[in-house]
Amino acid sequence: MKVSIIIPTYNEKENIPKLFERIFKVFNENKIDGEIIVVDDNSPDGTADVANKYSKNFPVKVITRKEEKGLASACVEGFKHAKGDIFIVMDADLQHPPEKIPELIFAIKKGADIAIASRYVGNFGLNLSLGRKLISKLASKLAETFFWEIKEIKDKESGFFAFKKEVIKDIELKPKGYKILLEILILGNYNKVKEIGYKFGKRYAGKSKMSFNVVFSYLIHLMSLLWRSGKLMKFLKFCIVGVIGVAINLAILYFLTNFGLYYMISGAVAIEASLLSNFFLNRIWTFRREAKHIGIGSAIVKDHITRLMGILINLICLFAFTELFHFYYIISMLIGIVASTLWNFIGNVRWVWKT
Repeated sequence: MKVSIIIPTYNEKENIPKLFERIFKVFNENKIDGEIIVVDDNSPDGTADVANKYSKNFPVKVITRKEEKGLASACVEGFKHAKGDIFIVMDADLQHPPEKIPELIFAIKKGADIAIASRYVGNFGLNLSLGRKLISKLASKLAETFFWEIKEIKDKESGFFAFKKEVIKDIELKPKGYKILLEILILGNYNKVKEIGYKFGKRYAGKSKMSFNVVFSYLIHLMSLLWRSGKLMKFLKFCIVGVIGVAINLAILYFLTNFGLYYMISGAVAIEASLLSNFFLNRIWTFRREAKHIGIGSAIVKDHITRLMGILINLICLFAFTELFHFYYIISMLIGIVASTLWNFIGNVRWVWKT
């Protein structure tokens, strides 16, 4: 199997010689049929020129981009030029040890579709500042909140990983910023992921790319993935159904009470009517595809249990933020509505309509 190593670069002139030396040593010692594709964002330090010198005698291809910039989009550009059956992404700063390449390839050959060099598997330790560690953990937890299907993957933001080229076949990748792996995990075609622990090294030369722009780009990337994966549209549909449910609730409460029914009884009927309307609207619209495989009886029970818990969360927020934090009670209620809506949505996706 041919292997393509994609290396995005910007001002990595000093690292290229040592990196290439180690990669070619790995190729030779393990009899790997491999190529290196460097995608450089027009580095002013001459990174592309240094890499180009190797292309005369080694399987190295250098692509220089003058318009577009960004690590993740550079990787996508590299994929377009890669000839291998297995693609490997790694950085040029020597924090990703090339000596791990054979293990990643072996994992793919043994059946994994994606093999991730993980900073959080094994007891290798992290050469990161406290701030970088905190940002990394928060980024991972944020991704899990929206994309719970990848929760079991420990290093979702790894920059060192391998995958079969079929994983991204017919997939339109539009990453923002630096996290191309997250894009592939959410949109790619795969079944099995293998994580392999490694020691995250210290940068040999050059400067880290971490900045506020990186964090901002990550948040924009998450929003983009929510939209393209269909999750944001599903959530919007769920919220629209919820608003319709509120309107039905208030209308029934008003009419029954005005026709002489005791308002508490009217309220109970109105609540149940709104719950049922929400359920059936979500069944035929929001979760139409999932509903084809789920029995209506069990789904109604699960939906009611989920929403009763949502009501409890709403009431807890109303009490806690008003009594303990002295918020205006309307603000407390709004916080409770947001919290319960998120709870209800996650409960519907992960339990009520889970196929």
